[in-house]
Amino acid sequence: MITLIAFLFALSACTEKELGPITESNGKPSQVNDIHIKELPGGVQINYRIPDQEDLLAVKAVYTLTNGKTREQVSSFYENHLKIEGYTDVQEYEVVLYSVNRGGEMSDPVVVSFTPLESALSKAYKSMEIKQDFGGARFSWLNPDKGVLNFEFLAENGLGVIQPYKVLSSQDDTASYSMRGFDPEPIVFGVIVSDSWDNVSDTIFPAGKKITPLYEKKLDKTKWSLVQLANDIASWNNWEGIALGIIDDDVTTIGHSLSGVLPGAFTIDLGVTAKLSRLLMFQWDDDCEYAWGNPKSFEVYGCVDKPGMDGNWDDWTKIMNCTIIKPSGSPLGTNTDADIAALKAGHEFTVDVNAGVFRYIRIRIMDTWGSSTFTHPAEVTIYGAVEN
Repeated sequence: MITLIAFLFALSACTEKELGPITESNGKPSQVNDIHIKELPGGVQINYRIPDQEDLLAVKAVYTLTNGKTREQVSSFYENHLKIEGYTDVQEYEVVLYSVNRGGEMSDPVVVSFTPLESALSKAYKSMEIKQDFGGARFSWLNPDKGVLNFEFLAENGLGVIQPYKVLSSQDDTASYSMRGFDPEPIVFGVIVSDSWDNVSDTIFPAGKKITPLYEKKLDKTKWSLVQLANDIASWNNWEGIALGIIDDDVTTIGHSLSGVLPGAFTIDLGVTAKLSRLLMFQWDDDCEYAWGNPKSFEVYGCVDKPGMDGNWDDWTKIMNCTIIKPSGSPLGTNTDADIAALKAGHEFTVDVNAGVFRYIRIRIMDTWGSSTFTHPAEVTIYGAVEN
């Protein structure tokens, strides 16, 4: 019984305790002063001088964003500035600043007015282009301030309902994305852009709203052959490699060069003239993912007519530069599930729709993941539309 009474007394004491400031206030703090502002894309940086008071704890900013949401941000007394972001309109806004002491008491407010520069979301929205592409539509946009933006890509399904297809985050200054896998029939495509502050754009549609995807298919590798030019890599039949391993439609076989050959090229006769849409490069995944001689950066060239056997680069038209990106960005020897999934799917590179038509493709490997002077690509796959 004594134990029970003691427990109830302790419980009562706990429930009656009120939380309050850690220390008593020394009086209302003074306001921040000597305020300067620097207007930023979608925001502002506010610099100020804190009052010289011993019990000052922080400076708090209270503000309302373009989307109507009120937010607060706090900076410690060790700092002399606040960075406020999340606006989408170029118009005047206000931020209210308070000094806060250790007793939790706030100063009188200081109102700061500013006009943010155009936001990253607005620039991406205005610059967005949606154009016809092989197997779908190609979206491209500008983000010169490199803001973190989210893109929700939309497409019309077989029932005529517009639905989400892919969500992508990017802060590249110039970026693009191709939606593929659609039949060459008119279809509605769209995209919605959002940012980290819950700002969301209207749905962006292409001019005319519908796009007819260009026809593409995987080019038939039974018609392919390797052409040995004088200044190409001389041998791929080393260690586990065989030359045809690069184009035999089997990602478990590889071509393996000798050392000391990079930068170095190999040449493919497609057997047909085609307008190319995309190229996939596959790495060898035998315990050397994103390592050893797996290609990291390479150049792609094309030629319509049979090139000179001397390998003169003047015979070739450069199609694109390619760099394989590791999704996680993790260091050598550390691979995430996303890294492995990207490797197994093949690293895809989109060919510009205006690149032209080609029969011969030349790939020049510039660098490998292990910075080796040898290389061992597992497979090259190319999509496009056959001309003849």
